[in-house]
Amino acid sequence: MTGSGNIKSTSGKWWTSDGFIEGVCHHDSIVQSVVEETTQTNCAMYLPAPVDLHVHGGGGYDCMDGDKAVRGMLAAHAQHGTGSMLATSVTAPYDDISRFIESVARVMQSPDKSSARLLGVHLEGPFISPHKLGAQPPYPSDVNVEQLESWLASGIVQVMTYAPEIDPHGDMLALCQRNGVRVQIGHTNCTWSEAHAALLAGCGVTHLFNAMSGVSHRDGGAATAALAYAEYAEIILDGFHVEKAAFDAARRAIPKLYSVTDATAAAGMPDGDYKLGSYDVCKRNDQVLLADGTLAGSCLTQQRVISQLRHWDIDWHTIGLMISTIPAQWIGEQKFGVIEAGAEANWLEIQNETPVALWLSGERTELQQDE
Repeated sequence: MTGSGNIKSTSGKWWTSDGFIEGVCHHDSIVQSVVEETTQTNCAMYLPAPVDLHVHGGGGYDCMDGDKAVRGMLAAHAQHGTGSMLATSVTAPYDDISRFIESVARVMQSPDKSSARLLGVHLEGPFISPHKLGAQPPYPSDVNVEQLESWLASGIVQVMTYAPEIDPHGDMLALCQRNGVRVQIGHTNCTWSEAHAALLAGCGVTHLFNAMSGVSHRDGGAATAALAYAEYAEIILDGFHVEKAAFDAARRAIPKLYSVTDATAAAGMPDGDYKLGSYDVCKRNDQVLLADGTLAGSCLTQQRVISQLRHWDIDWHTIGLMISTIPAQWIGEQKFGVIEAGAEANWLEIQNETPVALWLSGERTELQQDE
């Protein structure tokens, strides 16, 4: 294990895969060891830093707007507790998506200190259903394997959301899987049987329940299939996209349910007008809306996610799994989402039930409070 070489010792209550232990973490930028022992010096609790696989913006920045906007988004979310993330596109003309990928690649090559780590790209569309756009701009596309191949050639696409009904022969799914890209069903009007086939082929689920064919005891859609067959699924936990009963049902049904913010430029910002791709959106009363009242992503930060989970009586160990460990596992990032020897020294510090600081590469930065 290699790091900065300046070994520090931090005491507290540490999240592990088996529960919490009281002890000391020896680390530089990398965790060297976590030793269980009684300590008196630090009452803080440490969770693995949140890994957010679905982020469109934050801090007033929309990540489709170029390098500066991507960097601004990363800095803003770190200030509110996110350790690493995927920059997530909206459905747009092909050239706009290509420029977005190029921008993300440049930022990944020269990351900013104290910003959330950029792990790559989540392509949300354009290969989605025109009947389940939700708040996606109106640029859905039919199957275009050649175009997708050019985007995957960047090597930084980690996740792709698609509607399985527009890829009946599985051409896009096979291409993604050959390139190590995780595929998720979302923005889809498919039948439960079409969704079932995609899930059996290894797909996950994008923002469960939202912008997909729904749950029914007959003629059910993607959400029915997800509850019956999905292993991994993301869910938006702001209390508006999904109510508690639906969340509880999903937790009982899906073994690896994890949190995403689906955050827009409005995250961490006051009420007002913002951008989501080519759309104008408005943040009002902790919601982000199109002019017609449709939910348009969220204004979530990790602080708000954790507050909602605690309000719904979720224990701290499960919170660590949902906000960090499971999403890191889904995309195969073994140095993230855990606190153990060899992992990045990235943690969220909790004091008195409240996130107070984010540690990145072993360095502590106090969090900003949400607007």
